[in-house]
Amino acid sequence: MKEIETKIVGFDEKKLRAALKKRAKYIGKRHFKRYVFDMVEKGNRGNYDEFVRIRTDGKVSTLTYKFRKGKGIDNTEELETHIGDFEKAAQIMSKLSSWSGSYKQENIVELWSYKGTEITIARWPLIPKFVEVEGKSVKQVRRTIKELGIEGKEVGNLSYAKLFAMFGKKGKDQGNLKFGN
Repeated sequence: MKEIETKIVGFDEKKLRAALKKRAKYIGKRHFKRYVFDMVEKGNRGNYDEFVRIRTDGKVSTLTYKFRKGKGIDNTEELETHIGDFEKAAQIMSKLSSWSGSYKQENIVELWSYKGTEITIARWPLIPKFVEVEGKSVKQVRRTIKELGIEGKEVGNLSYAKLFAMFGKKGKDQGNLKFGN
């Protein structure tokens, strides 16, 4: 399954919120906690971004495989399933000797829905807020950006490590990315 998503940095939050309140449906706010396991010894995949993420908002926990072949909107393979125990799943993943770099992260997202597209205003420690627009097709994502008038610098489906680097931060190399650190 492909994840079709783009990130937009440097957006006008006040303008976007006004458009969302007028035209989109508010889904809610989530405070996510996650462990990410890089697949560093998987083979010769060059500069690709490949990892497994275990994430929870305290109610729903998921295990997700992602293979990002570039920063394009439709360059990410994604497989996801629900899991029962967030911490136990992280313990199991940490036992796999060929996977390394587990670290804990937090972010807070505000979710909106517009014509079948998901718009997320995301907040992470250390970097400015950004927008993610995810849909079923590139055309749908582009239409949503245009119709809601989302302005800013579109960076595609850039990995979080590269997004943090854009702001002069090391992201996962920083250690735990938690609010209040």
